[in-house]
Amino acid sequence: MLTDNLAMLGFSPSETKVYSHLIEHGCSYANKISARTGLNRTNVYEALDRLLTKGVISFITKNRMKWFEAKPPDVLCSLAKAKEEEFQHVRESLADEIALLPQSEPVLDATIFTGKKGLRMLFEDMLLVGKPIDIIAAELQFKEFFGPYFELWHEQRIKRKIPQRSIFPKSFEKKMEMRDFLTYKFVDDRFTNPTTTILYDENCLFIQWSKEPLAVKIHNKEITNSHRNYFNMLWN
Repeated sequence: MLTDNLAMLGFSPSETKVYSHLIEHGCSYANKISARTGLNRTNVYEALDRLLTKGVISFITKNRMKWFEAKPPDVLCSLAKAKEEEFQHVRESLADEIALLPQSEPVLDATIFTGKKGLRMLFEDMLLVGKPIDIIAAELQFKEFFGPYFELWHEQRIKRKIPQRSIFPKSFEKKMEMRDFLTYKFVDDRFTNPTTTILYDENCLFIQWSKEPLAVKIHNKEITNSHRNYFNMLWN
């Protein structure tokens, strides 16, 4: 959805409402936008200022009144590319800075993550580690829960050439999309369960999907290898 993609680009809810209104209804002025969107005029003016700064809208003056319009949609692609380059720079800078810090041994072998932000941190960690990923899942919860981020995550995984193996129930055999560096196997339902298991490097994740999902990350070579042996048994 447009609103989800705009949020991924850093648009606030009020910016999203104002920009969507201009896309759908064309050139308009602040009072009319306020009436049509239900936002108060102060919020509309603030949103318009930020959208002008982002470079996604422009304005002209008619009879001493500013009329605003959305620029061609291609400008959003340019904004997305700029964001990608910005995050890549931040990622590289952070990696260099962290490498200079004294490294301590982890105190805990297991960590609990909750909610969308917590889970997203885990999936970002998989990309950062860059090692092969093995997944046992009963449904397509990752895609359904994260929406647009699901595609962005796969784009980054493919860009980094990170191989992924996934095991699903046979009932999903015709629903899966083919992607680079991704292979599937399908097994009888009795070999899967509602909790998704993800293995990468020396990490083992167990994700319980719900309205407020919960994940347990275990960083332990022996435990991870044990679950990987089970994965390989199903795979073969």
